[in-house]
Formats: sequence, structure tokens, C-alpha cells
Amino acid sequence: MAVTNASGWEIFHETHGDRANPPLLMVLGLSHRLAHWGTLPGLLAARLFVVTFDCRGMGASERRDEAYTVDDEVGDMVAVLDAVGVDRAAVHGRSRGGMLAQEFALQHPERTAALILSGTSHRGPGSVGSTERVNEAMRITPEMTREQIFAGQDEAMAAPGWRERDPDAFAYCLATDLEAPPRRFAVERQSAAVAAWSSYERLPRLRVPALVLCGEDDGMVPPENSRQLAERIPGAKLAIIPQCGHLPMLEKPREVAALVFDFLGV
Repeated sequence: MAVTNASGWEIFHETHGDRANPPLLMVLGLSHRLAHWGTLPGLLAARLFVVTFDCRGMGASERRDEAYTVDDEVGDMVAVLDAVGVDRAAVHGRSRGGMLAQEFALQHPERTAALILSGTSHRGPGSVGSTERVNEAMRITPEMTREQIFAGQDEAMAAPGWRERDPDAFAYCLATDLEAPPRRFAVERQSAAVAAWSSYERLPRLRVPALVLCGEDDGMVPPENSRQLAERIPGAKLAIIPQCGHLPMLEKPREVAALVFDFLGV
């Protein structure tokens, strides 16, 4: 079990693939732990040295009911890279993790080889909130079972029909949710950390290659957010993935890996 200390927090991390390959740091979204990446790290590790970690409060990382900031989490990312001996890496962040990836690139351009932003937002003027379909799935009533809650949310976040098209992937996602659900305070702390955060005004400062990904059916962070990111980041490429929602690492892992390989030229 690889753990590094980041400003007093124990952060769990893993590596995949050959150290001789270009490094890629992957950053998870709200409430997720490493298992939620599914097969994607393994696919990417065929050509990249992949570094993954559980955000503070999640998974195997230290869980503590204590406030922290986006800057603190950027420090966690630095600590993980230092712990695995990587000076400079491409950074792949999805959803909330895409916000951390943006902040990392803005604060540490010398350590950012490239930026891959998946289903995320700048959270500034013009950003678009989740759809009513997703909002309805997030409304929890006392009589609902844990399985009903997670199944409904997973269906709403994914592209319509995913459960029927790929029952094995859906079952994996649901089982991962149910196996070790996050503590409520941990999700609240994650939400609070980004509540007042925005990269909007600073995005034109980025001078690293950037790929912006989004599922065409993403109702959690609709594609308009990705279009705005791609417009504001100089030279950014935009890729909209057909028949895919907010869980591309589970809905379309091979398509995501192919896009990343093409973008990074590996």
C-alpha cells in the first residue's frame, strides 16, 4: 500500500505501467475512489506510466472531517508526483477532478506536460448546470434503499440506455458504489472546497497542450461547459464522445484511451 504524507494527510496512490513511458496523473471526481476508474488506467498503462490516487477523504486515503481548499488538494497532487519520482506529467482530471487539474496546471505549469479535462467546467460566467433528469435522480427520499439511490443516479449520469447496452459495466459501477460508499461529510467537504472556485478568468494563461473531452449525453456537466473550456484555453482540442454520459471511464473506456493516446502522440 503506497501512501504519502501531504500536509498532514495520508494520500493513497498507485502506479500502472512502465516507468520509461510518459507519465500521466489521473484525478477523480466527486465522491469517487480508485475503483471508479474501471479498466481505464490499465488501458492507458499500455503506453503510459499511469499514476492514480484517492483524493483526501475518499477511498484508501485518510478520512477526516476537516475543511480544506483546492490549493490544499493541488498540494496533494504535487506530493503524489514527488512520491513516485515524477517531475512533470500530463494531468487527466474528470468532473471535479478536472477542476483540480486546471488549478494544478495554472499553479504548476512547469510540472504540467499536457492537460486532459473530462466532463468538467470552469465554474464561471456562462457555465451550465446539471439537467433536470440528473437533478431528479439526486433527490433522495427516506424510503429509498441504497441500491435504488445509486442505481438511479448512475442511470441518470450515463447516456440513456447504458444499463441495457452494457449490463456488465453498469453492474460494476453499481457494485463499486455499494461496496464502499463515501462518508457524507467527505462528499460535503469536497463540494465545499470547490464551491467558490473558478478558473474562468485565468484559462487564457494556460500554455500547455489541452484536450477537452465530454460525453454528448452528459447531464451532470453538459457539453456546453466543455465547449467553453476549449474556447478559452489557447489551442485546446475538443472531443465530444457519442452515446456517452458523465461516466466515460466506464461507458467508453477504449474510446477515451484512444483519444488520449492520439492527443499525447504515444
